[in-house]
Order: sequence, then C-alpha cells, then structure tokens
Amino acid sequence: MSDIKNALNRIHDWFQKNYPAKIASLASGLSPLEIDTLLSRLSFKVSKEVSEIYQWSNGYPIDEYADDWIFDYMFLLNVESAVKEARTWGEEHEEIARMYKYAGQPVLPVFMSDIEFLAVVATDDKQTTSPVVHISEIVEISLRYTNLTAMMLTLAESYETGGLFIGRKGYIEKDEKKYAAAYRKHNSGITELALERFLKISTEKPSGETLGILHNDLYMINNYGMEIPSSSLKTKVVNILLNLLQDEKYCYGFSVVLVLEEMRAVDALIQGLKHPEQSVRSRAAFTLAKIKAFEAVEFVSQLLEDPEPVVQEAVQEALDMFKNHR
Repeated sequence: MSDIKNALNRIHDWFQKNYPAKIASLASGLSPLEIDTLLSRLSFKVSKEVSEIYQWSNGYPIDEYADDWIFDYMFLLNVESAVKEARTWGEEHEEIARMYKYAGQPVLPVFMSDIEFLAVVATDDKQTTSPVVHISEIVEISLRYTNLTAMMLTLAESYETGGLFIGRKGYIEKDEKKYAAAYRKHNSGITELALERFLKISTEKPSGETLGILHNDLYMINNYGMEIPSSSLKTKVVNILLNLLQDEKYCYGFSVVLVLEEMRAVDALIQGLKHPEQSVRSRAAFTLAKIKAFEAVEFVSQLLEDPEPVVQEAVQEALDMFKNHR
C-alpha cells in the first residue's frame, strides 16, 4: 500500500472512530480507468497521487458539497468538478488564465472551501509528485504542501496527535504546535520548492510581484518552524536579492529585506545596513535583532551615528532587542 493510501485510510479510521457522521456521505472511489478517462480531458498531466485520491473517494460535486469537511477546512472535489473547473480557468481571458498558474504551469483544483482551493501543479513525464498550492479568493497562489502524499500524512498524523480536532461547535480546529510538528516531519523539501519557483519566474530582474510571491511562500513555511538549509540554491537566490538590493535603478529595497528576513540571510542583511534608503537601513537593523543575529551587533551599532533620527531610533530599539534576547 502506498503512503498516500495509508494516510487516507488513517484519516478515514480516525473519523470512523470519533465522528462517523462526518464521513457518512463520502462518495465511493472510482476505478483507475474511470479516473484516467476524466483526467484525459485536461490539456496537461497530473501526478499519480491524484488518481490514488480518487480511487479512495470521488468526493463531492462543486455545487452539492456537504459541510462535513475532513481535509482541514476543505472538502474533496469530485474529479468531474475538478476537471471542469481547471478547464474553465485555462479557457478564460489570457490574463485571467495566467493567474491560475504556478510558475507558468496549470493547476488542478482538488480541494475547495467556499471560493478557496488547494490544487496540484501539472507534471511532466519525469515527475511522480508535484506541489500542493493554495489559491485564495483573490487568486494569490502560494505553496502549502510538498505534494499530496505529504499533505495526507500531515493531516493523518495531526488528527491522531491532536494537531487537528473537532471543536465544541463541530468545526475542525488546530493546535498550532502539534500541527507544526507534523508539518515539519512530512514537508522537508518545501523550502527548496519555494526557492526553485522564485528562480523560475525571475528569469530577468525580479519584480515587486515575484518578491511578494517568495515572501509569502517563505512566511508560511517559517510559521511552521521550517529551516532553509544552506545550499547552492539558497546561495543563488540570496545573490540575486543582494544584487537587487545594491542596484539603485530599482526601488525594491524594503521588499528585499523582508525576503532576506525569511531566509535568515545575515550577511546580506548586514549589507542592507548600508542602503541609501533610511527605511531599508532601519528594517535591516530591526530584522537582524529579530532573528537574533548576534554576530551583527557591531555592524548595527555603527548606525547609532546615522544622519537620520528615524534610523537612530530603530537601531537603539534593535540593540535593546539584542540585550533582551541574551
């Protein structure tokens, strides 16, 4: 039995034992042939994980779903509705269709809540899995899980350990600490996916939009205590950001510092202390204190003589933070 099928069965067993009414209306699964026939209507391919989900259950139609959601706060779209929705996104006006893509790749919605979705990214012939992304009501697409298997393992373990539970009002609630532990365990490769996405969509100069995308991805990941390990990939991204920070033709300094904060890129943030914009110098000083970069105290202290009073105030606040962290 595959990991994803095992995780799905664990989720089912937990609800069957504790809240059987919430899975009473869950549809039966389809055969691989039925699933392949429906997925063939797409103009792109998806990972084998999608077929395994729908062999387990065919979920609910998009307009007839029940409130008994078991995938955190979302329900499983049946494959017919998922394919129809994906085709609609792809056939919309060019600008709209472009919004429903992840690093240029189309996506298939698999889970839904009101007008939010969790979707899987299209794959090529060499890929066996692909990222699960969140699509907000304003079509902001951000990373959520490394792949569908990681998502199901995270949810299964969270239910079993109390990371996810049914509250007094009957809705799924979250113990952030326990959920984060399960998330870290099963999504170890997600930071690399965020960095790879940034590199792919930043073929020329990064824009404010691409910086925002990377910041949103890393912010979510860091909320679960995920670290970005040192690697050639991280070095490449930091160098792009550092070059952008030092390029006076662009005014993205503050946004760059926010991304460097999420990356814990101390050396690059120290460079930000020399930036011509006072807001960038202030934020860099604050950020170095926030991430407890004690090796930067000497560099931050030098800005006590900054000509801008607002920078001096920020530096003093940063130095106070360093003292409180010790």
